[in-house]
Amino acid sequence: MSKDYVFWAIFGLVLVGIGVSQWDRRRRSLKAKELEEAYRAGLAAAAMNKPGGGPATQPPTRPATGAQEAAFDPNATRIHFRGSTDVAPAASQHRKAAPLPPEKTPRLVCVSGSQKDHSFPVTATGITIGREPKNDVVLADPRVSYHHAWIGIVDQKAVLRDLGSTNGTFLNTQIETPVSEAALSPGDTIFFGGHGRDQFRFVLD
Repeated sequence: MSKDYVFWAIFGLVLVGIGVSQWDRRRRSLKAKELEEAYRAGLAAAAMNKPGGGPATQPPTRPATGAQEAAFDPNATRIHFRGSTDVAPAASQHRKAAPLPPEKTPRLVCVSGSQKDHSFPVTATGITIGREPKNDVVLADPRVSYHHAWIGIVDQKAVLRDLGSTNGTFLNTQIETPVSEAALSPGDTIFFGGHGRDQFRFVLD
């Protein structure tokens, strides 16, 4: 006897589910028809109000149909994509740096990191920076390329050039955009490969 009750109870639930599904489908169909009629009425009104010889009136936006409306689920899991973490393209900075005084010696001074307190004179032929031991300034930071950058004298001005490094060369507070070439001024801060480790300052003695 109890099995019969269970059977009829399950059968009743199935019927109710079918009825609800049919009712929801019919409701969506009616709503779609109403929206379509409203859209057509908007087109007709736009055509009637169009001034003679003037530009065409912008037609009303077609409302979402039942299928389009069903595609959005407010309870669904949303996926957010982060922006790219790649280094931004390097840019050349056209800065108005003053010519170097002939009585002053330009230097690259490390103020933090593995080369802290080391000073490197910037000669006319320039100095190179990178992980390769043959460079004038050798850095152990894995973010630094083997041949990372060059600093030299061009037209009586100190010039910083990135040598096509992987992670870029950064100047002062521009921590997002690397530079490909820039004229240096006393007090400029330079980072090779990224911020956080070896920090250099361009000075005149």
